[in-house]
Amino acid sequence: MMRKTIFISYLLIYVFSASFNYFFVKFGLRYSPPLGYMAIRYAVAGLILAVIAVIINRKYHFILNKDLALLSLFSSLSTALWAYGLLYIDPGSSAIFGYTMPLFAIPLSVLIIHEKPRTLNVIGALTGFVGVIIYGVSSIIRGVSLMGSVLTVINAIFWALYSIYFRKLGNNDGLIVVSNMFIIGSLMLVIMGIMIDGLNTFMRIEWVPGFIGNLLGTSVIGGAVLFLTWYLLVNAIGVANSTPYIFTVPALTLALNYLIMGIQPTIPEIIGSAIMFLGIYLASI
Repeated sequence: MMRKTIFISYLLIYVFSASFNYFFVKFGLRYSPPLGYMAIRYAVAGLILAVIAVIINRKYHFILNKDLALLSLFSSLSTALWAYGLLYIDPGSSAIFGYTMPLFAIPLSVLIIHEKPRTLNVIGALTGFVGVIIYGVSSIIRGVSLMGSVLTVINAIFWALYSIYFRKLGNNDGLIVVSNMFIIGSLMLVIMGIMIDGLNTFMRIEWVPGFIGNLLGTSVIGGAVLFLTWYLLVNAIGVANSTPYIFTVPALTLALNYLIMGIQPTIPEIIGSAIMFLGIYLASI
């Protein structure tokens, strides 16, 4: 009973943190270029998790190897594309397109770590892609930006790569890995930002209460709390048992999309997202 209560608590914190994070980023982008915003978010989240790691483990170190470097690169690219996508599309659509990640993770895991998928995983991936196509076509007809949708789907591919490399680093402490990823990823995002926008990446940030509030939301709730809760959830019931529940995040985000922004999904979008959720569930179990 106690274990079930702990699991439900972790899951609720994770789902609400992940869902509200879409809105923290969407609204924060009103005041900041995407790469500057995400670089600061990564730095703050990484430092918070580093402190937590020191408190829990009584030590901290950097993992200096190729897998950690690739993990940080794929994570920062995923975040950059996600933020740019949110400039054009609403949080609900972003969540639907972003959470196609498990569908890309299956073929990529075969190529990279030679993991053999089960028949149910393949069926789930194919089912999920059918749902994505239905939702995507319906949302674009409604007026959702094609560019934003494409950027967010590409983000999902890099998110899948990041997830695979996180598994490759499974012998290391999860908090150390994630805090390393955030800190190194923040430096990568700074470099990307300067290469694309120069110093405007940071000079154009408006340090007004609206920005600071959303920055703290995405850094603390959508960064440190989100990843700490996932770490605790995985430790409590394992990765395989935790993964099928992630489809509740886009479902809640769609509901919040309606409550916060007044964007009501069409019937075809609801059908497409339901088929996608079923596919992700089958692909993950």
